[in-house]
Amino acid sequence: MHEEIHTYTWYVGDGGMPGGLTQAQAYAAFADAIDNITKTYNDCGISDTVDAKSSYAGTSTYEADINASSQCTPRDEQNTWDAGDLAAGHLAVTCSWTVDGTTSNLRELVEADVRYNTTDNNFTNSPSSSCVNLYDIRAVGTHEAGHVFGMDHVSAAHPDLTMSPSINACDTSDRTLGRGDYLTLEAIY
Repeated sequence: MHEEIHTYTWYVGDGGMPGGLTQAQAYAAFADAIDNITKTYNDCGISDTVDAKSSYAGTSTYEADINASSQCTPRDEQNTWDAGDLAAGHLAVTCSWTVDGTTSNLRELVEADVRYNTTDNNFTNSPSSSCVNLYDIRAVGTHEAGHVFGMDHVSAAHPDLTMSPSINACDTSDRTLGRGDYLTLEAIY
């Protein structure tokens, strides 16, 4: 994805969805999360100059290539977002597969799947003031979409960045990028 503008074409799996969403509702939440990365929505007033692109391809009978131990399994050549069982302690996991780039030292993304852990965690699409122990689908999705587009975790010393290694229950702040998140995307794209 890094050498020239490539489009991340993705699907919603046909299994259960976080927060009990329908596939259509999950699509809207996942698309918003991906857009938060590709359109670099941020709290800093920085204009979008990042050339990351995505395209929704519909629903799929494929599942994310991630097992219940949160390990990547052999890829099926389809970018799928879904929900299911993951290792305890993981809200969600992204598995991505890359190949060596042809004109630079960067790696090119060939597939990235995302799975929310609905076995050990509860999610909501709209946290309210009465929210307790529910994780925001869009905040978690924005973080995972950051991984899809090549971003790694930042130090826990930067809890205000979307790519911080932890997200608090009921917190929607990770739906928008911090300056460090934006600068990382700008460096990649």
